[in-house]
Amino acid sequence: MKLISVQLARSTWLADVNEFNPRGLNLFAALVPALIENYKFKVYPKETDDFQNGMRFSKGEYVNKSGEPLMVELTIFNDGVVADTNASTQDCDEFLVDITESLPGLGLSFDPDMIRRRIYLSQLLVKGSPQLNAISQKLNAFGKQLSEAVGHNSHFEFSAFEFWPDQTQVLRPANFSFQRKAGGPFSSDRYWSQAPLPTDKHLELLNELETLLS
Repeated sequence: MKLISVQLARSTWLADVNEFNPRGLNLFAALVPALIENYKFKVYPKETDDFQNGMRFSKGEYVNKSGEPLMVELTIFNDGVVADTNASTQDCDEFLVDITESLPGLGLSFDPDMIRRRIYLSQLLVKGSPQLNAISQKLNAFGKQLSEAVGHNSHFEFSAFEFWPDQTQVLRPANFSFQRKAGGPFSSDRYWSQAPLPTDKHLELLNELETLLS
């Protein structure tokens, strides 16, 4: 598969965020101004905000180790922190490392052992030539029956599938989804995919999928 664009790369670090602030400092006097200054966030929380959905920082910039300026989003919850980019989950992790390593200098605290779990979400737009009709002759035949039933020169093809995690899990990973890009002809060979994986692992999996369906 050829990567066209990263629609979303998200890294979530689960932790008790209260452990980052053992002395109970006012975050609006220490952390928030530093984040705004260091990452140029144009949208950031105010003390009067309702933080039921987390403290959200958006439209910021982080320069990664390759010297590339990336647009970044950050949300701080009681049970973890979330970083979003349109680059890669590796860049998200690098961004979170940059933030957490600065915490001691702000009078806060951080130790890697505080992170209980890392969760990833990757949404990609790719170009490839998997033969989705090869998945099932029965589904292919059903598509032809559907086309005939609708009429008016309609043409339906099997175009999407998903794998779900067990829905009874307390911490459920996101669904794996693979589908044709909406709004384009079948001949464009463009697909949208989501996976609960780091960006590079997601691409590896899509290449295996294309080989399987070739």
